Amino acid sequence: MITLPSETRAVGSCILVVDDDEGVRENLAELFGLVGYSVLTAANATEAMEALRKHAVDLLLTDYRMPGPNGVELIESARRAKPGLRAVLMTAFGDTFTEIESVRHGSIGYLNKPFEADEITGLVGRILSLKRE
Repeated sequence: MITLPSETRAVGSCILVVDDDEGVRENLAELFGLVGYSVLTAANATEAMEALRKHAVDLLLTDYRMPGPNGVELIESARRAKPGLRAVLMTAFGDTFTEIESVRHGSIGYLNKPFEADEITGLVGRILSLKRE
């Protein structure tokens, strides 16, 4: 089992995982549940925005390419609805332009797929341990 050091784990934090691939969503939900996070999932931007309206979410973890609005567009919409929401963009189609665009639209983390479990849990832990601005 993967565990995070207590100094990087934001106990009780809620993560919203958005990916059109059901297997990815389930794997990430299981992984984050194992390390102590509350996890919500959504298959697309519409479902994600609905979840954000209904739940207190500390971090949005979204895929870049999915049907409908892409991950950068989702981050932008989510941050308009919930200013200060932390976000991580995941993509198998990464390039410098995508990374720059994601940061410009409010992402504070960026991961290229495929990634290791400790890589994503470490990034999420570090982001959630940062003080809100």
